[in-house]
Amino acid sequence: MFTAKDQFGHDVVVTRGNVAFLKKQRNQYSCGCCAERLILKAGEINMPHFAHLASSKCRFASEGESDRHLGGKKYFLEWLILQDRQADVEVYLRDIKRQADILVDGRTVIEYQCSTVPVKELQQRTEDYLMAGLCVHWILGQDIRMVKGRYYLTAFQQAFIKCDPKLGYYLVQYLPENNRWTLLYQITMDTANRFYARAMTFDGRVRLDVIKKGVQRIKYATFFVKRELAFERQKQCYFYTRFKKQSLFLRDVYEQGYYLQNLPMEVGVVLPTQFRVKTPALEWQFYIWQSFLRMLDIGDSFQLERVLVLFDKHVVWMPLIWNEDRRTLCMEYMHFLCKQGVLGAVGTEKYTILRQMKEVANEEVRFLDI
Repeated sequence: MFTAKDQFGHDVVVTRGNVAFLKKQRNQYSCGCCAERLILKAGEINMPHFAHLASSKCRFASEGESDRHLGGKKYFLEWLILQDRQADVEVYLRDIKRQADILVDGRTVIEYQCSTVPVKELQQRTEDYLMAGLCVHWILGQDIRMVKGRYYLTAFQQAFIKCDPKLGYYLVQYLPENNRWTLLYQITMDTANRFYARAMTFDGRVRLDVIKKGVQRIKYATFFVKRELAFERQKQCYFYTRFKKQSLFLRDVYEQGYYLQNLPMEVGVVLPTQFRVKTPALEWQFYIWQSFLRMLDIGDSFQLERVLVLFDKHVVWMPLIWNEDRRTLCMEYMHFLCKQGVLGAVGTEKYTILRQMKEVANEEVRFLDI
């Protein structure tokens, strides 16, 4: 951490420019959160900072800080000050018992996250800041792997993805080693952890208004990922028979008298926001078809809410930092069924059955090579 209290209760921020002066003062420094003693560390290699004693029980001490995290906080502080913004580093907010990495103009929090921690902790921090009337921005400080034009995002990194009407799904990354911002936008799922996305990069010395103008020039668009339903079904059947033979889902399928390869081709469709849930598309779509849609006759109508009840029952969500409309994925599936001629939209969130989803006949299974 960069900020400490001196013996007079004043905030002291250590930098390479004042570290020699602080050493000469030989003052006693303490943590603004827990009031425990801090040690000034300023070697030749690592960035100068204050550190708790090894025996400390302060929760902010237990988080630990990498050089990347320290470098990122230093960058944000200096970058904002150069743009005439009121910025303070490591501000302890006593009302919510949180320490913000950077507090901007007294109303906006910037959290720079480099280490992988439980997403629930990030979500709780966000909720606490919002309850305190503060706006919060999370910036990812981890490397993102890219192979053959696709970005590999871990489950933790996916939690940083946020939705915007213009940018689609996006996240913001900053790496102090090369002093560069990266905005990944219009993020579209290919497979479980592989994504297509457009990228916009900015040098770390760029002004905020230049970044805003660059973002404003972005035109809304989406990636089109062609899905071969037969090929997807082939992969799904292989996956379950190879790795999920004992799963409750496969047991339910067999107990109902079905086989994976015979399920309707409209079941198991990978949709753009499928990455927001842990439950595979084949599972939650099977339950919606088997428990509800299959029971309806041509011409029957129903409200979306009836499908949402089943959807919520069978879907396990990925941990997310920000709350978002959880109906989106289910509505995408209803829209897909409308495009396939299975459903017809009638008014607001109401649908009618146009045709039944048919199981794949045995002779049609041959081309699946199962």
